Amino acid sequence: MKPRLIVEQKITAFTNQYRVYGANEDGSKASLVAFAQQKRLAFKEKVSFYSDEAKQNLAFTLRAEKVMDVHGKYFVEDAYNRQIGAFKKQFKRSLINSTWNILDADGGPSLVISESNSALAVIRRYGGYLPFIGFVFELVTAFLRYHFVFKEPGNSEISGTYTKTTLFRDHYRLDMDEDTYAAHDWRVLAAMAVALDALQSR
Repeated sequence: MKPRLIVEQKITAFTNQYRVYGANEDGSKASLVAFAQQKRLAFKEKVSFYSDEAKQNLAFTLRAEKVMDVHGKYFVEDAYNRQIGAFKKQFKRSLINSTWNILDADGGPSLVISESNSALAVIRRYGGYLPFIGFVFELVTAFLRYHFVFKEPGNSEISGTYTKTTLFRDHYRLDMDEDTYAAHDWRVLAAMAVALDALQSR
């Protein structure tokens, strides 16, 4: 697998900002390929990505199918509102382990994305409810990194990883093999990468 995209989040008083960069062979940042800035409360409904930080050129958008939909289906559309991809949260599986599907043209899954450490995923969700020691779990897990793996449906082989690369800041790197990356529009992968942070309240 090779580094493909780097995502960096910056939180300001009223907005979330995401910068998406290309990635060099050594995993370092290349040039900026997309920039998104949105009011925090509106982020789950629609996100506009621009090709520059001045926000002069719209590159693509991420739009929720429905507001407050627990099944979390989102469309990725180009600058002319043409759909270029979609992804959906697997609600039942996400009760234990956050799981998303990137959808193909027929609405079926082309990639399944889930947290790599299932035990840690359970602790994050339910450790805080334990009497007396729940706050300890919440404190400890707040400093643990999130990692996701990408797999093709029905295939146990990992075709991509999404790794949190810093302890305190939300910086991530997407690594993916050649065939999987070539089979998907990079804008859909970039939108999914941002969603793995923004749509999970991190």
